[in-house]
Amino acid sequence: MSVSFAPEPRTDPLWAGADRAAEAALSELPEALVLAFDAELRFVRVAGQALERLGEPDSIAEGQPLADALPAELWRTIEPLLRSALEGETRTREIWTVGQRHCVMVDAGPLRAQGSGAEQPGEVLGGIAVMLDITARRQAELLAPRPESSFEEHLERCARPPIGTGLLDADGHWLLVNRALCDVIGYTAQELLGKRFDGIMHAEDVNNDSEPRRRLLAGEIPAFRVEKRCIDAAGETISAILSMSLVRDRDGEPLNYVVQVQDVSERRRLEENMRGLADHDPLTGLRNRKLFGHDLKLQVARCRRYGEVAGLMVIDLDAFRSVNEDHGERAGDEALEAIARALTRRLRETDLVARLGADQFAVLLPHIDEEGLAVVAEGLQRVIAGCTIDVGDGVLHPSASIGFTLVDDHIDDAEHALSSAAQAMRAARRGGADALPTS
Repeated sequence: MSVSFAPEPRTDPLWAGADRAAEAALSELPEALVLAFDAELRFVRVAGQALERLGEPDSIAEGQPLADALPAELWRTIEPLLRSALEGETRTREIWTVGQRHCVMVDAGPLRAQGSGAEQPGEVLGGIAVMLDITARRQAELLAPRPESSFEEHLERCARPPIGTGLLDADGHWLLVNRALCDVIGYTAQELLGKRFDGIMHAEDVNNDSEPRRRLLAGEIPAFRVEKRCIDAAGETISAILSMSLVRDRDGEPLNYVVQVQDVSERRRLEENMRGLADHDPLTGLRNRKLFGHDLKLQVARCRRYGEVAGLMVIDLDAFRSVNEDHGERAGDEALEAIARALTRRLRETDLVARLGADQFAVLLPHIDEEGLAVVAEGLQRVIAGCTIDVGDGVLHPSASIGFTLVDDHIDDAEHALSSAAQAMRAARRGGADALPTS
């Protein structure tokens, strides 16, 4: 059973606004109960699911107090939300009734005077509350097994971010916004209401939904989804999925847009991190062998086609196995991290550094000659030796054997270049000491 009263067409601004808002809310949440009320907290408009499970449906009549239709304990919780709506605020609250029998999500916001005929456009005439019974959902969540790991919990949060909902007029101005929307973009309801929807959009994404919006207006599609970048109140860019549908009047003319904004920034960051794990070393953050091999293939192709010259170095840490054996893996990890930082700081921004294996690094240096390679190799040996690793009873000073080769149009492929640099590295090792000094 549902309840709705609309005795006859009304022209007063409060009733007209209540009618529009109720239609818009029910188009998105047909199972909800929508209550529109005046400044005295009396019923103006009711639509949607009845109050049978939550209150007294016989008490629903235009002009009757809302307090008479709701259980006393529920009214005590909801009344502050409704009074805040009359002050121009939009608030959301999840409420369990006494005995934990029902869980209700309540969104309450102001109804404002609209249109050129309004005496004071923007004046709060009353309020509207959208009540949704979410008992089944909450009980299912309580009974569901909890994720076992922090990563799974993080993924779960990314999969179900808060969804902000708002109502726009035909010109794209905010008429109603819920608390979740304010939380997503960082603005208060007062800051949003009356402002244009595209005012929070990234300049490059303002019109990226022009085609689906045209089809929506033409009645070709009932709704659409698009990804947009929004600018929050702090000036930061957030990634969001925007869903939009259209409410039409009784003659089929466009009346309001219903907009939902879902923040997916954390999900996008997680995806970027996971992509990074696929081609970067998780310990040092450097390129891994796979990505470096791809970069090297591209460089070889440029050298063979355009005559570019580059340098390739293979760096092998001396006696590194003894670090793990004598001082533990943590000391070894600290040494690798320190060396990776030293290499990155010493080299140019255009140089590509990678960790190829447990104790082996590689560097690709575009636009360099053999003499320059020798100078860089000597400098890298010094910065590696300058790294210090505290092992409790002493400090380790790592050393490395470095081999290098030119990559030019005589190199057949990436494997040939790596083989030549590795051979030069082994020759350098045979000419030096294989020991790790301790002080």
